[in-house]
Amino acid sequence: MITRTIAIALTLCCVMLLTGCWDALELNRRAIVAGIGIDHAPEAEGQYLVSFQVIIADEISGKTGRGATPTSIYSGTGHTISEAIRSASRKVPRLISTAHARLIIISESVARQGISEIMDFLDRDSDIRLTADVLITKGDIRAADVAASLTPIGKITAYSISQKAELTAQQSGTSFLIQIDDILRDLLIPGGGPVINSVEPVGNLKEAGKKSSLENVESPGVVLIGDLTIFKDDKLVNWLTPDESRGMVWIRNKMKKTALVIESDDETGDIAVDVNRSKTALKAQLNDPYHPVIQVNVSVQLSVREVGAEIDLRNPEVLHQIEQKINEVIARDLRAVVQKAQSAKSDVFRFGDVVQRQSPRVWNKIEDRWEDLFPQLEVEYKVNSVIRGTELRDRSHKYNQDS
Repeated sequence: MITRTIAIALTLCCVMLLTGCWDALELNRRAIVAGIGIDHAPEAEGQYLVSFQVIIADEISGKTGRGATPTSIYSGTGHTISEAIRSASRKVPRLISTAHARLIIISESVARQGISEIMDFLDRDSDIRLTADVLITKGDIRAADVAASLTPIGKITAYSISQKAELTAQQSGTSFLIQIDDILRDLLIPGGGPVINSVEPVGNLKEAGKKSSLENVESPGVVLIGDLTIFKDDKLVNWLTPDESRGMVWIRNKMKKTALVIESDDETGDIAVDVNRSKTALKAQLNDPYHPVIQVNVSVQLSVREVGAEIDLRNPEVLHQIEQKINEVIARDLRAVVQKAQSAKSDVFRFGDVVQRQSPRVWNKIEDRWEDLFPQLEVEYKVNSVIRGTELRDRSHKYNQDS
């Protein structure tokens, strides 16, 4: 009898553990969101316009589709992001699911007024992943139009743009991947702010949002990854040029690859080199605690890609001269972006963290004055470039007359 009672009790315990997924919802009852666009509502002052790029699963599979576009846009307005989402949900016959959203696009007008409320929502939302990419539109381009554009390579535009951002960070050297979690960390920097990538349209995005655009050899409008933006606290304050963006990538030690072009001494042609490896180290000189000096040390390994000048790369002196010119080009980019950030009074480089790590005692003395110290901060630049290869060619064919 006792054995039977124990068996029944164990069975009941096992049954209690097998409660299943009580809050599960079938996939065909969800609207899967790939990207989110955030604008100001055009006809409601002080309200957000939030647009969702929803994946049409039937069109993606190609089996039971009706020949429609692979994604659809649903928008809603509200004084807060949450209210705008609930407004949009009334237009969708399924539950909006943001767990697979890989891209957040914010318009420039919203970014200039502040993104703290947006980031607070993104941080609190249990579905949206902190690894989603964040981009800023340039000018009067709406985030909704970017989200609505279609691309012939990749059916889901938000995922395609996210892949563009990743590829640009790996190849161009003028940007690096910036996700929700990165921005949340940057917002905590004393006297600083986030650095966020931008998107720029080429052509007509309105036309690119039509299905007919996919039937053309040349798309009427495409989206490319633009220059970096710098923020002061949570507000966008300035845009960087391509050279300044590259300087930012170097200082933040995010450089993967990039191409540099220098002029030869005899003015016969340019020399192009590829950066294959790069490492940046930041250090603070604290001889005078109230006037720290930041040292930016960049080490670069390169390979020669194109030679349009009459030079002989077998000569070590020639290689040394090229390396010195590359050092000057990189130092120029570093100096330009630091000046731009100092004019904006925003420590987007985290120089304050460098001082704090080296000497917490010194940082405690100047922390309250850092916003005043940063714009006048002295920064020293040291660049060491080394050419490691010439792609098995020592001279240009244009000038090679040797047999």
